[in-house]
Amino acid sequence: MTQAAFYYPVGAYRIVLASGVASEILSRTVVHPVPFAPDWCAGLVSVRGDLFPVLDMHRVLLGEGGARREFRYLLWLQQPAMAPVVVGCDDLPRQLALPVPAGEPEDAGQDTPVWVERVWRQGECLFLQLDHARLLRLLSRGSG
Repeated sequence: MTQAAFYYPVGAYRIVLASGVASEILSRTVVHPVPFAPDWCAGLVSVRGDLFPVLDMHRVLLGEGGARREFRYLLWLQQPAMAPVVVGCDDLPRQLALPVPAGEPEDAGQDTPVWVERVWRQGECLFLQLDHARLLRLLSRGSG
C-alpha cells in the first residue's frame, strides 16, 4: 500500500511534506535581508503583498553558516492553523509514492532534533518527515 506525498531537497536530504500542508513554488522572488534577524531567517519575501520569513533550511538542518545564501527555489508553505512561511530548497518539489510504513527505517540517533518525526532510506536518498509546525514554534521561541 502506498500514499502520495511531496518532498523538497535540501542538501543530501529529502524533506517530506505532511498531508494537509498547502504549498506553492515561488519564482523570481527577491529575498530581502533583515538586519539582526536570527540565523535561520534568510530574510523576507513578498507574496501577493504579504511579507513572509524565509527559512534557510541549510542552516536549520545542516548547520551550515557563512555568507547569505542565494536560493535556487523558494517554497511557500501553509500549515493548518499557522502563519505561512517560505523555505529555501535546492530543487523543485517532487512527488513520492510513500510506502506505508516508509522504506527502511534509519537509526535517527540521540542527536536528532525533536521536530524530525521519521527518518528512512529509499534507494540512495535519505528522507526526513519533519513536523514543520513544531520546528516553526521552536524557532520563533529561539530554541530550534
